[in-house]
Amino acid sequence: MNKSVNKGISVLLATAVLASPLMLEPKAAYALSIEDVSADDTGVDEETEYTIEFEINKDLSSGDSIFVRFPSEYSVDKKLKTSDVTLKDDDKNKISIDNVYVSKNVVEVEVDEKIKKGTVLILTIDNITNPEDKGSYEIEVKTSAETSYKGDKITITKSSSSSSSSSKGDFEASHSSKNAEDTISLTLGKFNLTSKSKLKEGKYIYVNFPSKDMLPKSINKSDVKVNGYKPDYVSILDNDSIRIEIPSGADGDSYIKLEFTSSAGIVNPSKPDKYYSYEVEYDSKEYKSKDVEITNTSNTPFTVSLSDSSAGARTSYTFDVDLSTKLGSNAEIEVEFPSGVTIPPILTSNSVTVNNAQVTNVSVLGNKVYFRTPYGFTSTNRATIKFAFEGYLTTPRTAGTYTVTAKIDNKTYKSKEFQVTGVTPPVAVDNTLATVGLTRATASTPAGISIGIKAMGAPIVRNQGFIEVVLPVGFRVPAYLPANTVTVNGVAASFVGVRGQNLIIIPAQDIPAKTAAQVNIAETAGIVNPATPGVYSIGVYNSEERGLLFSRPATIVTLNGVSFKQSVASFTKAGKTTGLAVAPYTVNGNTLMPTTFFRDALGFSISYTKTTAKVVSGNTVMQFKVGSNVATINGQNVTLPAAVQLKNNVPTLPLKTITERTGYKIIYVNGNYTVYK
Repeated sequence: MNKSVNKGISVLLATAVLASPLMLEPKAAYALSIEDVSADDTGVDEETEYTIEFEINKDLSSGDSIFVRFPSEYSVDKKLKTSDVTLKDDDKNKISIDNVYVSKNVVEVEVDEKIKKGTVLILTIDNITNPEDKGSYEIEVKTSAETSYKGDKITITKSSSSSSSSSKGDFEASHSSKNAEDTISLTLGKFNLTSKSKLKEGKYIYVNFPSKDMLPKSINKSDVKVNGYKPDYVSILDNDSIRIEIPSGADGDSYIKLEFTSSAGIVNPSKPDKYYSYEVEYDSKEYKSKDVEITNTSNTPFTVSLSDSSAGARTSYTFDVDLSTKLGSNAEIEVEFPSGVTIPPILTSNSVTVNNAQVTNVSVLGNKVYFRTPYGFTSTNRATIKFAFEGYLTTPRTAGTYTVTAKIDNKTYKSKEFQVTGVTPPVAVDNTLATVGLTRATASTPAGISIGIKAMGAPIVRNQGFIEVVLPVGFRVPAYLPANTVTVNGVAASFVGVRGQNLIIIPAQDIPAKTAAQVNIAETAGIVNPATPGVYSIGVYNSEERGLLFSRPATIVTLNGVSFKQSVASFTKAGKTTGLAVAPYTVNGNTLMPTTFFRDALGFSISYTKTTAKVVSGNTVMQFKVGSNVATINGQNVTLPAAVQLKNNVPTLPLKTITERTGYKIIYVNGNYTVYK
């Protein structure tokens, strides 16, 4: 038995079981029912894997067991492990197994979760050795909620190899077209069943297709016939096999003839070959078709035109494709770009056209782009597909020869080779003094980011290359950043893309090699600091150089840190903004703050007049005089970096002197301060 067909047994849908006429047969109350028993190899004395499909009619709880009893002629591995056994429901959901035990020829499977009555289960057990003699053998199943076993028979043949060889060329496989990738109608047979086998209503016929790219996602039963009758159910088990439930009209027939209309969606393999064949399985026996030849189509490789062919460049792509069949409206097109091409995670439909008509339903998955021709599209045998420069696609980053593949209305077309030329290698630059800073350092707070790149090792061409900023996990990054919230050297970015925690910033101006770049991301961009205080590393890359340019730590402090800006008469604490009598300002590089800041923002005890000020924090007492650069701190005279001044009738005091003596720290980035402890 073909293994891929057996694996498909595990995806039986509950609807198929309920539709089966077998379910109408009377059965004992509360008894489980067996739907199917099969083996990967039904040859005598072969070690193989068994699949048992059954429905339980009593709930199972965690710790309950399922028992499978093999006849005495079988050999069951006494060292079966949980890895040798799988249990799934008919929706392919895996059910946890706690343990597996073997006693003589009985395999006990202990389940680790509750299973409701009425559930169809698919149990697979590996390392089972078939009897030495051919014949019919009954495999039995029960659960710890049952008092007796229920069984179903399986036929063991002389040998798996002889069965396969004897069935070679059993029937004809007729394709309506032999061209690769053509949609076809298909007829398999007619052929007689071996020995005394007959079709039985509700049983299943399995068809294994010769190539994994032939089947659609689903097949309508109205597009299939079994001996001239529509089946009760058709399901696709995996990429290359299907299962067909035998209808009542074919019950008792001693032959099989399967017909699939062109509406079933079956297509010829994409690779031409002389030796394609089908396998049909029924009643544990396999029948093999004669070989079918699939020929190559006469598709002429199409040309690829680039607006910029240099490595890693932003470019437009244009393909002129001669089609083997006419292309109409709402036709699906898939374009696979070569490795190394950068495609934005979101590509809008106005960036892609076919014959100058804007496409619909554009989506991106890795290096593949999917879309459809619009409704009302004029039918044609020639398609000009264009990805506009505004789509922000790039060429591969490495010079060389590349091809593109286009799948148009289920037919594959390959391009001629096109060249991507080299670029000047980056020069060595020193970014040891490069900086990354946040406008706000408090947790869970919207923050801007300031990035000072000292030099680029390679030029970035406007609207093509990009600067990439990687924010660590914890930062909240919106799915979209408006381009006007990011500037590069003072000019709004041309485009800002978001890929998870990464920001792709495309400058609107050229940045030559060996020159600096200042990137500022405004607080209005919507980036929010992590909720957990700590040190986070922010990395910077660009499109023209391999590896990390540099990374810098950013300290996030608790939400009760105090933030303020120079020349702004307010401070922010815990998300609340409070006004100040005097805006912070600097004298000889030293920041002076109004005395009231230390009371209202930091909670110190203060008193002041127009000539003096007193600040108390715990055991630290600091006294200041307006106009003097000497203060008294705990009775000791201390020289200040700047003299105390009077502004708006409030003394202004040197910030650094007071924070150093009270255990506070200061973070400063481009005029933005955060004081925290």
